[in-house]
Amino acid sequence: MELICKASAKYAPMTNEICEPLFELLRNRNALEKEIFERNEQLNIEREKVGISKNIVAPGWDELIKEYRKRMYELLKDNCTEKLLSRGYAIFFGKPQEFGYIDDECTAEFKMRYADKASIETHYTKVTVKQKHKFVMRLVDGKWLIDELYYGFENEKSWYIQSF
Repeated sequence: MELICKASAKYAPMTNEICEPLFELLRNRNALEKEIFERNEQLNIEREKVGISKNIVAPGWDELIKEYRKRMYELLKDNCTEKLLSRGYAIFFGKPQEFGYIDDECTAEFKMRYADKASIETHYTKVTVKQKHKFVMRLVDGKWLIDELYYGFENEKSWYIQSF
């Protein structure tokens, strides 16, 4: 990943302090999402072995989703504002993971103009549909938290609100 600082000179030294914890959170989220996806695939294999139709939820799926939501909450609760968490989290999992590009050929742009607000935009163009995310960070009680999350496409100027 290439990290580009577009913050004013006053805030440029804060780049790593704000970005690195975000990137580590995304890596941890990816690992959880990958684990849940693989366990779900195993449930699907077991369902087929016992002859249960693909239209029916696999035995153990409800428990898996409850565990996923609980573990995701534990991961996010100290890193996100209540505002962001209230939009929902652990709504989906897949392969590749939502932020799987974080350790690939992507760029991240750090922008900061105010002492209590920063944004990090990630751009990933190695796929057919070029994608981007924007994380709006706020300083809350001395800690940088993700307050807003958006996604978009490189060929558009628009950003769309997203849950975590």
